[in-house]
Amino acid sequence: MVASEPTVPFDEQVGLALRSYRREHGLSQRAFAEKIDVAPATLARLERSALSCSLETLVRLLAATGHSLAVVDADGQTVTTWDETDLRARDRSGRRFPANRKVKPLRVQSAGGPQWWLYHEFFGTGECGPQPRWTAEGLSSSARFGRKPRPRAPGEEPRWR
Repeated sequence: MVASEPTVPFDEQVGLALRSYRREHGLSQRAFAEKIDVAPATLARLERSALSCSLETLVRLLAATGHSLAVVDADGQTVTTWDETDLRARDRSGRRFPANRKVKPLRVQSAGGPQWWLYHEFFGTGECGPQPRWTAEGLSSSARFGRKPRPRAPGEEPRWR
């Protein structure tokens, strides 16, 4: 075996790992494709280059061969520390907040909640759900939340009823 050279592109490294595993276990492309539940043509394409493969499929196939993907720093060390807010902060739908927003935890849960939640909870069409634990409200002058509402035009009806 020859050690991997740093000039081998990532997509080809994945293909080489799949091919190496298949050959070490004495499997044909068809048998290996059946074992990992992909079409034989897909496996053949992936053994050449993984550029057209989704990340989800790529992770699944590498896991089936005992390999994994990792984020590494410039020194080649696996990155294992992340900002707590980036790991835990979620909106009420379970999604991460947009990357351009500074997110902070709501420290005082009994203070009524963030302004947007109060508007939706009390002036909206119904119960909004539990009070959120994280907010990005009013932290940026360009943010949608936290800005003053535009003044009403002459004769315009109130927006909240």
